[in-house]
Amino acid sequence: MSIEDQKLDQISQKISELIALKNQKQSEVERLLEENKSLKEEKGNLEKKYSTLEMKVENLKTIDGNEPATINNLDEAKINGMIKEIEECLTLLKS
Repeated sequence: MSIEDQKLDQISQKISELIALKNQKQSEVERLLEENKSLKEEKGNLEKKYSTLEMKVENLKTIDGNEPATINNLDEAKINGMIKEIEECLTLLKS
């Protein structure tokens, strides 16, 4: 085998390696794009759940949306304490 043939074989091998590397990078990019899409969907779902929880907490502050908790013989201090704990948890979840 001549020196030129050896050099051509080396170049051919390098080209094959570069093509394999490019294909590997492309599949990694596709995987990351898919993962990013899933994370965005998950974030959207979590934001919806968070909003729902916030609305429920606001509704807990009053019974039937208007009636103060004391009218229903509920322990208002206990309810307010629980609401405060829930709001703190929601704040932690949001951060």
